[in-house]
Amino acid sequence: MTPGTGIPRRRRQKGGPVDMPRIGLAICGVLILAAFQLAAQTPNAGITGTVTDAGGARVPNVDIVARKVDTGLTFRAKSSEDGTYAIPAIPIGAVELTATAQGFKQFVRKNILLEVNQRMRLDIVLELGTVTETVTVTAEVPRIDIEDSALGAVVEQERIEQLPLNGRHVFSLVQLVAGVQPIDRDADGFAEITNQGFSQMRINGGPVYGNQIMLDGGVNTVPVHGEISVVPQADAVREFKVETNGLKAEYGQSSGGVINVVTKSGSNRINGSLYEFVRNDFFDARNFFAVDKDPVTGRYNPMLRYNQYGLTLGGPVILPKLYRGSGRTFFYVGYEQWRHKTGSLNRGTVPPPRERQGDFSQTRNGLGQFIPIYDPATTRANPSGSGWVRDPIPGNIIPPNRWDPLAMRVLEFMPQPNVPPINIYTNTNNFLSLAAAPVVQGALNVKIDHRFGPKDSMFARYSRNRNDRGGGGYGMGPADPALFARNDKRDNHNFIVSYTRVFTPRMVNEFRGNLTRQHLDFRQISAGGNWPQKLGYPPIIPQDLFPRVDIAGYLSLGAGSTSYGKRAQHNVQFTNSLTIIRGAHQIKIGTDQRWVRLNYLTRGYASGQFSFTATLTSNPQQSAGTGFGLASFLLGEVGGGTLDIRPAFSFHAWMNGSYVQDDWKITPRLTLNLGLRYDFSSEPVERHNRYSNFDPFLINPETGLRGVMQYAGLDRPRHFVRQDYNNWGPRFGFAYALTRDNKTAVRSAFGVLYLNDLSGNTSGDASNSLGFSASTPFTAPGGGPFRAFLFSEGPPRIVQPAGASGGPTAYRGLSVRFQDPYNRAPYQLQWNFTIDRALAGKWSVSAGYAGNRGIKLFGGNYDLNQLDPDYFTLGNALQNSVPNPFAGKIPGTTLNTSTISRSQSLRPLPDYLSVTTFANHGASSVYHSLQLTVQRRYSNGLSALVSYTNSKLINDCTSNAGGGSNSLGDFRIGAYNRRLERGLDPNDISQRLVISSVYELPFLKKSRSRSWQARIIRGWQLNSITTMQTGDPLEVRGASNLTGINWPDVLFDPTLYGEERGVLRWFNTDAFRNPADWTIGNVARSLPNTRGPGMFTMNLSLFKTFRWRERVRTEVRAEAFNALNHVNLNNPNLSFSPNRQGVSTNPSFGRITTAGPARRLQFGLRLSW
Repeated sequence: MTPGTGIPRRRRQKGGPVDMPRIGLAICGVLILAAFQLAAQTPNAGITGTVTDAGGARVPNVDIVARKVDTGLTFRAKSSEDGTYAIPAIPIGAVELTATAQGFKQFVRKNILLEVNQRMRLDIVLELGTVTETVTVTAEVPRIDIEDSALGAVVEQERIEQLPLNGRHVFSLVQLVAGVQPIDRDADGFAEITNQGFSQMRINGGPVYGNQIMLDGGVNTVPVHGEISVVPQADAVREFKVETNGLKAEYGQSSGGVINVVTKSGSNRINGSLYEFVRNDFFDARNFFAVDKDPVTGRYNPMLRYNQYGLTLGGPVILPKLYRGSGRTFFYVGYEQWRHKTGSLNRGTVPPPRERQGDFSQTRNGLGQFIPIYDPATTRANPSGSGWVRDPIPGNIIPPNRWDPLAMRVLEFMPQPNVPPINIYTNTNNFLSLAAAPVVQGALNVKIDHRFGPKDSMFARYSRNRNDRGGGGYGMGPADPALFARNDKRDNHNFIVSYTRVFTPRMVNEFRGNLTRQHLDFRQISAGGNWPQKLGYPPIIPQDLFPRVDIAGYLSLGAGSTSYGKRAQHNVQFTNSLTIIRGAHQIKIGTDQRWVRLNYLTRGYASGQFSFTATLTSNPQQSAGTGFGLASFLLGEVGGGTLDIRPAFSFHAWMNGSYVQDDWKITPRLTLNLGLRYDFSSEPVERHNRYSNFDPFLINPETGLRGVMQYAGLDRPRHFVRQDYNNWGPRFGFAYALTRDNKTAVRSAFGVLYLNDLSGNTSGDASNSLGFSASTPFTAPGGGPFRAFLFSEGPPRIVQPAGASGGPTAYRGLSVRFQDPYNRAPYQLQWNFTIDRALAGKWSVSAGYAGNRGIKLFGGNYDLNQLDPDYFTLGNALQNSVPNPFAGKIPGTTLNTSTISRSQSLRPLPDYLSVTTFANHGASSVYHSLQLTVQRRYSNGLSALVSYTNSKLINDCTSNAGGGSNSLGDFRIGAYNRRLERGLDPNDISQRLVISSVYELPFLKKSRSRSWQARIIRGWQLNSITTMQTGDPLEVRGASNLTGINWPDVLFDPTLYGEERGVLRWFNTDAFRNPADWTIGNVARSLPNTRGPGMFTMNLSLFKTFRWRERVRTEVRAEAFNALNHVNLNNPNLSFSPNRQGVSTNPSFGRITTAGPARRLQFGLRLSW
């Protein structure tokens, strides 16, 4: 292979833009003409059926009325010539159905409960008689679905209000459903509303960011990572529905599941609630690993002060002497506020007094072995061989005249040890910090419903969440304790207006306009404090923040890379659907138009990040076991780092999803769900063209070599990825009733779902576009084992953004990033097959198989300029210096010297460092699962839901987002052999069981006694959520050899069983060795047979209800999360840190040192009317 030409070729993927724009846009236009724009994720429901007489003959022209019980609103239909009828748009809730025809008795069916987006089939049998006679049917509605092939579940209002939810966060209800897997092991930990409050949930193996979250039928997410916008208070939610597989064509722009939340509406009667919930660390159990007491409370539990209170109120709109809205206009408002302050006890490592004074004579590694340090000032070429040599520092003591003055001033801000270390050799964890993070959070919800007449109705809702979170820093130290903290201010909004027009009972139009806005302002406390000047940094360092200082093995000081910035996301959606009923066909046509914008600013390391490692005080001939990061720091030997200059960026894009869906009732027992959807997402465009890309395949006209910098809008389009017009998503499903009583059904579905790729194209590195932002790398001139610069002197220069003026050769000799112009939209193939059976006693069971395959998923970032592993056979010769053909041609870079390493010369692009892929769509996944759901509808005081999932998820990219956040070291040779990365997803849960129930205890339930004894005994209720799941697959990393690939070798299966396995040794650590130099570790991406600890938790709530009147009651609640105080161990330490013999020196390797929360108690009082 010739150096400079061996870069792995990108594959031009099929389905390019040839002729597809015209085809796609033409069909899109037809659909828009048919129905102006909606993917009709409606919060309404519908009723269909057939009207027959007692002999089975179809009865036409029957007047059918559905009346909402709470509002009195009516919805009418008339049976057709073949006796079929349909009422397609009814608000969810309790409904009474009436059928009237001349010569027949009036038919009345009560106790109908409609669920969100449900199409219920209710056949009507009329008896001969007069219309003054009535036949009332109170039998239950069908318990299994014979109309829809989608998988999922519905959580009704009573369970939402009564189940024990931590923080009463309604979206945690999704964990009750089969096929749903929380990434966070503390699965009920959704208490706080944040911009990423729902980004850690996987549905049936789909990407975490791919879930569609709806609120009243409108989108409630923003593009980046599918983050949620607002979370309504639990008391304001009417119904919660999750669809996990087999989605109809009306759903798109996502490839996971769909969560549809419907808020409450007012009724003809005034109703509402008033409540408060409290928590305190005094009520909580001690964590299994807690060994430190909170210095404020004197207890092992960190401080916790928690109050959550709110109210809701709904009813008809009445303006005295002006307007009475009973039966027409209704309102519902809700407000909730949280105030909580949470402490956090954390252990860290800080230098002991001896080492602060330069005395390293007693410094040891984890095995007690002496660590010699070497003098970087004596670094010189090896006179008797290759490489470099240094002299040891006498006595391992740095004299005061060698101390760097800036380093000593910064060191004053490092806390002193205050607790005994867990390792006497390394002084590990000799500092206990107390951090307190105060949070004030509010949630507002206002909804208005209005009925203009029998054909026209509308509703409008506005929701807002605000969260102000104060950062909790180290909490101790000689200076400002908030120096290391970050304050976050979030302000999220969601507004929707919906208008429904009934042209005829068989043609209904629904229009919606929706605005979702999410704003985050975050900044470190030190921002604007002129800390670089106060500390004496050189004037070249900007004055924005306390500079970041990273000393290997110790606490970091100063601001992180995400300590200062803003982010605002907007999602404007206009939708409209047209539903047409023709005979046995219910046809829905629509599109979904969205305009999204992301305004993004993150300052990065605005005042610099300075790294001090053992390298500059180690023995260059044998670095392992020598050198010490703190010694490098005291000498001012900056080994690396960066300083960022980043402006604000603004991206915008347009998305369209157009579809046709036909639910075809072929026979009374067979329904086909047929659909076709077309999705289009425009490539994001930066508002001011401040966007660039490096293409490693184009020939540079200035150098004649591969590698060209490109700039948006400069002799090219404003984006770098070709538009993908080929996103057709067919949907097919069927539901078939095996028995005539409709109690047994078979359902199956298949679909292709496309995910918009705005998240991968605009997040993460959005503020790091070369040319328009700039990063100054702190690297050693010449590439040898030398410092980048002396700490107190500062870097020689700061790179300034040059815009597009740098031309095609800009950033030659540096690291660049590459976005493949042939990326295609990620998509998933979904399929399922289930058998459903209605049992006696309101029980039903569903057993089935669900799977999906992910294609072109976000594939993580890897170095396209990686050295071909075939060259590893050259061994140490790769480190030798060779003449540099670019010497003097790339000034200001490490590749401008007279020589470079042989390994650099053999890279595909030897005149560049790394070429990192960005928003790469190269990953894939496959998911298989067996699922069992057992449900009991509420009856005799009991409702229950049992959800079991046995699944396996395999992919080739470690990312909760389905592929997007690998660090470069997590790929072995991703540019050459992607299959080496394929294995179990690190968050794969092979088995998960969730049991939830609501049970009204039967004591004196039917008694009318008013005695005080009866009042105490009756009215008790016990509710629970029990979760059991297996552990995660484990990923062992941390090798160290000359390839730079951190995957170790595994010699045998490290799995331990029975008593051999415990918190001190979860797996056999002797199974791992450091791979030999210039070889690649053979360990699998995830250990195939070794998993982390499983999880078992039971959340309980006990209520006592006091009824004062028919509709007025008070609930006294006690709730316990992890009520049995089961110890849920976290995963063991997986960092393999080898010594010179290839054995781990990490004393925590394989050990478990943390566990999930112990039992937490919450008490509440709720008044409802």
